[in-house]
Amino acid sequence: MGHKATFFALLLAFILLLLPRVPGLLAQQILGTITGSVSDPANALLSDVTVTAVHDDTKLTHSVKTNSNGEYQLVNLPIGTYTITFTHDGFQTQNVPSVVVQADRAVSVNASLKIGEINTSVTVAENPLLNSVDTTNGYVLDKSQIDAIPLPTGSFTGLVILSPGVNSELSGGTGANSGLGNAPIWANGQRDTRIASC
Repeated sequence: MGHKATFFALLLAFILLLLPRVPGLLAQQILGTITGSVSDPANALLSDVTVTAVHDDTKLTHSVKTNSNGEYQLVNLPIGTYTITFTHDGFQTQNVPSVVVQADRAVSVNASLKIGEINTSVTVAENPLLNSVDTTNGYVLDKSQIDAIPLPTGSFTGLVILSPGVNSELSGGTGANSGLGNAPIWANGQRDTRIASC
């Protein structure tokens, strides 16, 4: 009896020690990146340009300077819409509003600064290039797009099969309750279940 009580006490202590760490381990990544380069009117790349991203809703601010190649990278940005500001002595300040940052994606925003006073501000409407940094293939649907998609099974697996390379079993039968629930899915030929090896 004493051994069982000790065992359960140790097990409970271990679980309590582990619990504060679990949310961090299971947390979904909701960060993105803005990257790009800055040039002058002669297309020469500018170093030491201050690039500032301000989240439109939270006003959270991130700043970096361009490197010797005129490139910058704002990493670990919470998802949302940002206004990007480029400032450098001897050049007009350039603002790029409505830059959308999505989870696990890199958005490219390049700037070309005009010669002038730093307190002169120019706003540029630009369509950022999505993910020109690496070869990650993917897209993000917003809530209104998800709500507009008819899901035959009422399950998230109906959305998953919209991704390239993802397949699912066909829903069986024609009854009123046929095909309800989560269908087995697989991506790029990988099995939907693991087969135990001998």
